[in-house]
Amino acid sequence: MATVEKPRLAQNLLLAAGAVLIVMAVYSYFKSKKEGDVLPLAEEIIVQEEGVVRKSGEEFEVLTEEEVLKIKEEVDGVLESAGEKTTLVDMAETGALGEVSQAFSDGKFYFRLNAQGLISMEKGYYYEAWLKNEDVLSIGRVEVSLTGEGVLYYTASIDRSDYTAVMVTLEPEDGNPEPAKIILEAEF
Repeated sequence: MATVEKPRLAQNLLLAAGAVLIVMAVYSYFKSKKEGDVLPLAEEIIVQEEGVVRKSGEEFEVLTEEEVLKIKEEVDGVLESAGEKTTLVDMAETGALGEVSQAFSDGKFYFRLNAQGLISMEKGYYYEAWLKNEDVLSIGRVEVSLTGEGVLYYTASIDRSDYTAVMVTLEPEDGNPEPAKIILEAEF
């Protein structure tokens, strides 16, 4: 009986020592993380109700017309040389059509949407663009002219190329953060 107890005692001691080592390793890992080690927030240029804004986390800064023009020129330049293009398909039988371009270059994601034939909206509605993979990411309101031409420029300081589809939706001003009626869609 004493010979059976010694192997069990040795096993229990080894298990206890292993558990202590795991706890110590986890503690050391979290202790070595500095409180200041926070992932940097992605800076995005996005069209909101307030106009074109620079967004970083929850902070928004409305851009001047000169800043917006400079960003559009930068996006156009990058997309002309390195952009991937695809055609927007009318999902709502409205007659709308368009094209989207995207590129990731020098640590920055560039995106441009051009649409034609967007129907004028009733008061309380707007068009919104989304990037889509398993989830969706709003990239802003589409600026629509009186002739039904829609444009959206978007940049981000992180790569959004893993989003392989784009949607344009018609959104009610209801505060719901989810996409509403899909008008146009494309896949990269």
